[in-house]
Amino acid sequence: MDAEKSMSAAFDTLIKMERGLPGGRHSSPTEPGDEIVAFGAVSIGEIDKLMEELRTARDYLQSEGERVRRMNARYAHLTRTASASVKVIAESMGKWRTTELAVAPEADAGVSRSHASPLSSLDEGRLQHELADTQTRN
Repeated sequence: MDAEKSMSAAFDTLIKMERGLPGGRHSSPTEPGDEIVAFGAVSIGEIDKLMEELRTARDYLQSEGERVRRMNARYAHLTRTASASVKVIAESMGKWRTTELAVAPEADAGVSRSHASPLSSLDEGRLQHELADTQTRN
């Protein structure tokens, strides 16, 4: 940035010297040096304008780059949070499923016992009755 200012100041000094300002030679407007200096001044002005446009573009790109970095950081945080939430939900559902599977056989066994108990007690009663009959006959 300082180099740009010193170059611009050097060119301004050269232009002033060529136009007959103090410290320079006096020239007439018809001399070829005046046209070269005029073209040089226009070129320098265009270069300065382009440099300013490039600075503006650089600033814009830097701010956009920073915005994209922030968006990526937010997205990464959101992704990690969502992944952790899914993991917690999956673990909880797995525990429910395990509990459900453990309770189901017990419930089935309880139902079959309640249905089997009257039958087995009837069968046991008949067997005991038949055994008693057989013993009394003998």
